[in-house]
Amino acid sequence: MSTTTAPARLLSPEELEAALRAIGAERYHNLHPFHRALHDGKLNKAQVQAWALNRYYYQACIPAKDATLLARLPTTELRREWRRRLEDHDGTSLKLAALPAG
Repeated sequence: MSTTTAPARLLSPEELEAALRAIGAERYHNLHPFHRALHDGKLNKAQVQAWALNRYYYQACIPAKDATLLARLPTTELRREWRRRLEDHDGTSLKLAALPAG
């Protein structure tokens, strides 16, 4: 059973953005202790290797996630927007991907 309660009202777009930015300021990945240790050179080789493997897997899954989402979008406009993200990661037959796979 969930203990979260629904907000009393929907947030305006500006309020939603401000709320998300506040969460990001407190919890963004660069503030995580592991991230700090990585960038401060405090991890051993095995820890860095594990991070690299995890990062590769995460990045490799993004195009599949985007394609799944794209297939479920109800409008042409939304599909076109998400198609750009998919092409950024996977490229097209006519050009190389802007972002390296994985």
